[in-house]
Amino acid sequence: MGLNNVKKVGSAADLTAFSQENFDPKDWINNVFRSQEAHQNRDQYASSLVMRLQLAIQEVNNALEETSQQVVGSLPRVLRDIESLGHEVAVLKNQMNSVRQDIEKVEYNTAASMQTLVKLDTLKGRLVASSQALREADNWTTLSTDIEEVMDGGDIEAIGGKLVALQTCLGILTHVPDYEERVAHLEGLKVRLEALASPHLVAAFTHHNLEESVKYARLLRSLGRVNQLESYYHKCEMGQLGTAWRGGVEGSQLSTPPTWLTSFYDRLSLLASQQVRWCGQVFEGSDPNLLLSRLVASTLTSLDPPPAQVIAAAIKQQEEPLAFLVAVKSAGDQFLKDLEATLGTAKTGQDALFESQRMVVGAVLKPLQEQVAKLQEYEEAQLLSHLIAADIVKSDMSETLRRFREYCGKLTTQAELAAQRCMQLTSGWSFPSTVAALTTYIEQCGGRLGQAARHVEKQKAAITDDWTVFTTCLNLIQAAGELVMAVESSEHTLATLFTSAASRINWEAPITAPFTPTPDLLLSPSAVTTLRTMITKIVEDDDRVLEASMTECLNQCQRSVEVALQTITSPVSTQLASLPDLPAWQSNPGASPHLSASFSPQEYITQIGQYLMTLPQHLEPLLVNHSPALNRALQEANTVASPGGRIVSESEVSAADFLISSVGQSTCRMYTDAVLRIPHITTAMITQLTTDIDYICNILEDLGVSSCEPLDKLNLLLKAPVDQYWKVAPGNNPRLIAAIRQMRNIPRLRDS
Repeated sequence: MGLNNVKKVGSAADLTAFSQENFDPKDWINNVFRSQEAHQNRDQYASSLVMRLQLAIQEVNNALEETSQQVVGSLPRVLRDIESLGHEVAVLKNQMNSVRQDIEKVEYNTAASMQTLVKLDTLKGRLVASSQALREADNWTTLSTDIEEVMDGGDIEAIGGKLVALQTCLGILTHVPDYEERVAHLEGLKVRLEALASPHLVAAFTHHNLEESVKYARLLRSLGRVNQLESYYHKCEMGQLGTAWRGGVEGSQLSTPPTWLTSFYDRLSLLASQQVRWCGQVFEGSDPNLLLSRLVASTLTSLDPPPAQVIAAAIKQQEEPLAFLVAVKSAGDQFLKDLEATLGTAKTGQDALFESQRMVVGAVLKPLQEQVAKLQEYEEAQLLSHLIAADIVKSDMSETLRRFREYCGKLTTQAELAAQRCMQLTSGWSFPSTVAALTTYIEQCGGRLGQAARHVEKQKAAITDDWTVFTTCLNLIQAAGELVMAVESSEHTLATLFTSAASRINWEAPITAPFTPTPDLLLSPSAVTTLRTMITKIVEDDDRVLEASMTECLNQCQRSVEVALQTITSPVSTQLASLPDLPAWQSNPGASPHLSASFSPQEYITQIGQYLMTLPQHLEPLLVNHSPALNRALQEANTVASPGGRIVSESEVSAADFLISSVGQSTCRMYTDAVLRIPHITTAMITQLTTDIDYICNILEDLGVSSCEPLDKLNLLLKAPVDQYWKVAPGNNPRLIAAIRQMRNIPRLRDS
């Protein structure tokens, strides 16, 4: 009865769930007992359900037993069928072996006959070919006779048909003795036909008559004159384009922007966009993109006058040659973009198209190569004209320095503009020329600072009476710092742009985009080598772009600070110049050691002290108005180094304290050198001298100068008793020890 009977027996519950693979007894029981009948009397319902399940089980068992009996009864018949099938397979195998033997016997008995048939078939083919050759030879003779009459008639289509038939005949007669003569004869006939058809073809191409162009193009193509066909097309278009070029150039003022060039590029772009489909219809089987790419390349390289000559002539009329060249380059770039959008780019395997498109890019950029080689010259002229127009140097040195400091802010802008022109004109490939031009430009700027420094140096004598000279010295130092900071800012800008440009150049990777310009198309071979060297130095070796300019500016800065400090300390050096000749040191060496002395500072030292004490009030503006440029210059100058040669940073001390310390230390050095020029001193002289030294050291201490070396060492050696001299001397400068010993007439250590 099966599961269907089970379902009938269990009318109160669906028992088909027992046949499901994911059957769960718990879920089934819970579902069964959710019915309304189960809620009324659970025990009775459960007993009834168990009874029905037992009946269902009994029915399933009966069904299984019945099915088993049927299977057992059918087994003898299945075995007999299998045995019969095996017998049939054996018979079929024997029949197959018999057939194979028959085939082998036939092949063996008929091998000679088959070879005879093959030979007969080959002979038949040769006879047919000979018969056809004889017919074609006869046809050649007939056509050769008729062609002259057709030629005299001038019917181009009829002539073409005859020539095609002759060409077909000639393809059969390749083994005849006079084959070469026949080829030459046919070629002569093709040339005569081409001469007849060329005026019509040129007229059709000139007026872009599609129907006529297709007719004559098919005629020449059927005769194998495809190259000549494309040549006619190129000559027609190039003739019209050449006329348009000459008209545009001769009728233009060659001004900026170069409208004569952009107009010609627009005409070329329009021609390409209009002719792509036309060429595809006329030149069947040819690539219109390749045909037009070759047309554009040939046109650009054959223009008269050449674009390079026109650009060179136009440059001479420009006030700003670089702006003109950038406009020319921009026009070329836009033309290449338009052409790429029209013709697409060559894909892998389209080598001929790739080469022709590269030729187009080269033809656009080639006229600029000569001018790019002069970029340094043009850039220098533009930068220096800007510098000259600033009119920095004036008779009033304060005004000169003010103008110079103001121009330093423009220097960075000019360097950025030069870098931008380089990027626009050559994508950064001409950076070596731009850097060379900037080096000359910055050198000229530094020259004006040097000129100011020399003028300040001549004003040393006036600083005591005219404190504006002191202010000029401070302005000179600040101007030097402004120059250094301007060059550093320019260096950062140029390094960023150059690194970005260099990262886009891959010398080793093959060119995959034909319309992408590369350095070799715009630069000379030597310029390419220079560019590669610069990339190695800047990108790989981490050198500075403006290395030479930076070094020159730092030297100028150091020189300016030295001049300024020498000028500021000139009142001190003037007073100390007469120190060895003062009357106080002219006593007789044999005089009494108790020669009276005033034991108060002498006039020369008090004047020095007064000058030093006035410095803070003149440096007071620096305490109020912070000047990064002044601090920058002082940090770079070796003359303002702190003891031990370490440069004091901006955060350690203010510029005013820095200058006071530098002047104080210079005073100590100059004072020490002046004292050492005194030939001989007595004890009284020593007392006077140490009084003077103590006075100046006290002033320097009040000014905040932390160290008075070597003056304090000198003072120590002067004050030391004779018998204690060699105990005090060790650790001091040997030159200083020897000089003081001689001045005081102290015996050498070994003599004592």
